[in-house]
Amino acid sequence: MAPTPAAPARGAPRAASLGTLFLTVFLDLLGFGLVLPFLPGLARDLGASDFVATLPGAAYSLMQFLFIPVWGRLSDRVGRRPVLLWSIAASAAGMAILGFGNSLTWLFVARLWSGVATANIAVAQAYIADVTTPENRAKGMGLIGAAFGLGFTLGPWIGGELAGWSPRMPGFVSAALSISAAAFGYFKLTEPARERRSSSRIFHADQARHALQDARIGIVLLLSFVFIFSWSAFESMFTVFALREFPDIFGVPQAIEHATFDDIIHAAPIVGRYMGFIGIMSAIIQGGLIRRLVPRFGETTLAVAGPAILALSFVVLCVAQSWAVVIVACAIMPIGFGINNPALQGLVSRAYMGMNQSMLSLARLTGPVCAGLVFRAFGPRSPFLMGTAVLVACALLAYTYHVRYAASFPREARGAVEA
Repeated sequence: MAPTPAAPARGAPRAASLGTLFLTVFLDLLGFGLVLPFLPGLARDLGASDFVATLPGAAYSLMQFLFIPVWGRLSDRVGRRPVLLWSIAASAAGMAILGFGNSLTWLFVARLWSGVATANIAVAQAYIADVTTPENRAKGMGLIGAAFGLGFTLGPWIGGELAGWSPRMPGFVSAALSISAAAFGYFKLTEPARERRSSSRIFHADQARHALQDARIGIVLLLSFVFIFSWSAFESMFTVFALREFPDIFGVPQAIEHATFDDIIHAAPIVGRYMGFIGIMSAIIQGGLIRRLVPRFGETTLAVAGPAILALSFVVLCVAQSWAVVIVACAIMPIGFGINNPALQGLVSRAYMGMNQSMLSLARLTGPVCAGLVFRAFGPRSPFLMGTAVLVACALLAYTYHVRYAASFPREARGAVEA
């Protein structure tokens, strides 16, 4: 008779926990992504100026930046699972406020609240770090990256279709999805062992000082910031770029200089399908292909290739004179995003995940603002030229890191700051 398998240690997560976390995060982010394309137009519809219409997104990112360490410290004390569940439930409340709100004030309240609630990504990543070894961390981060990629890109796609029924519908469906995610996580998500959690505290007061002193830390955090800065600039400008440069794709006889809420609602289904394609391909890479790429090439090599490939897609977008060339650019993008995101996340140690996510929130705050200013000053293709320049600098910086530090570690999966 075969020996009876040893029982898992008390508090150890079941093998299905990573898959459960993936689905929980995906449902939450899918609901969040439903409303992204409509926020500036909705703000204008409620009486905001062009400048004020950009602020709800900035308010959301600002709250994320401020509250990531709050959620992180709380999860260090009370556990990852309860913090994830409470924050997802709070996200549902924010989306419901967005659906019911009928004034600019309530729109800002909804976005501020949602920013606080969704500042939980570092907790999800700490969960991955708690249940994986350094050698497998990039694979686990790739799983969460796939959930985020799918949620952020399929969300606008589905939201565009829902908006055809009612501009308020995405907010209500988003709230329902977040409630579903919280319920699913309540019944299926297990808590990592306490001894693992205690060794992966998310946020320390002296992290900024350490990052400035240790180039291995600072460079990886800067690479994360620069990459997401460029990506968020693309996301925020793609719809208005397409309406201005290729109006015939949307059945519009002439270029739209200043897109209104109705223009964005009209364009959302078409743009959403392309963003959905980018998300699906990126998720396939992050959730599956990355498991083969990391052992073969190493994380630092992928961190060089990712921004270089995304920069190439931006160059193609800049020179596009037909929609077919835009499609080529969209086909290249998920390759760069899909290999870069889990590679960098794998290089960030557990102790610095909270700080890294704060940097990413700051990038999502500044990227769209800078893209909007450049768009207004220099034209519809200028944000992608800006992104290209920034990504080339990112690739060069990543190459410097690769040359200086990759050989210092017996396993690249230990990355930037396991020491």
